[in-house]
Amino acid sequence: MDRMAHDSMISFGDDKPRRTFLRDLGQDHRVPLLVAGLSAVAAFGSLISEWQTTTLDGLGFGGETAATARVLPTDLPDLGAIGAGYLTGLLLLTVAVVLTLFGPAGGRRYAQLTGFAVGGVLLALLVTLTPHLGETSLLIPRYYTVELTGDHVRVALGRGVWCALFAVCIALVAIRLPHRDRSLVTPEPELRDEPLELTITPAAPFAAFPGERDQPHRS
Repeated sequence: MDRMAHDSMISFGDDKPRRTFLRDLGQDHRVPLLVAGLSAVAAFGSLISEWQTTTLDGLGFGGETAATARVLPTDLPDLGAIGAGYLTGLLLLTVAVVLTLFGPAGGRRYAQLTGFAVGGVLLALLVTLTPHLGETSLLIPRYYTVELTGDHVRVALGRGVWCALFAVCIALVAIRLPHRDRSLVTPEPELRDEPLELTITPAAPFAAFPGERDQPHRS
């Protein structure tokens, strides 16, 4: 009895490992492509949108008074070295995403690590740049702002910053999602019917006939 209890084991539930939400999403190969597409659209929006808006209220050229407020946008080329760094990081992040989605399975891990590193640096750059763009105008030099008050100059963040933050975050999600191995599956060999081998050998009769063989059978 003790041996039967020791040898037998009763288990309940499924033996398969628990699946996470991201892993379930990665089962559909269209989800990473969709996320990467959204990231590409947001990145394109960051290139064509303004990153900062400077509103001049009551000021004109040469210190003259203007009747209406003027809004001056700050585009990506106006960021100077920071804009060039963002473009370089965005290019490297794009290459990492493409290699992760369409590259060989052997180099996918290295592409993911590169994408995480570049995306982290871009996020740090954008997070550091966001408060500066919300407080200081990039179009008006600092020695001009000494004579100006907050009533005359108002600075606000543009759509380019938010598009850039969204593009980088979604690109990291696209890299993080698990991807299926796109290698070709080797088909199983077909089972062919082998010919039957028949062997004929002499055997003893299953019924014995007593008496002489030349006499008719008697029951």
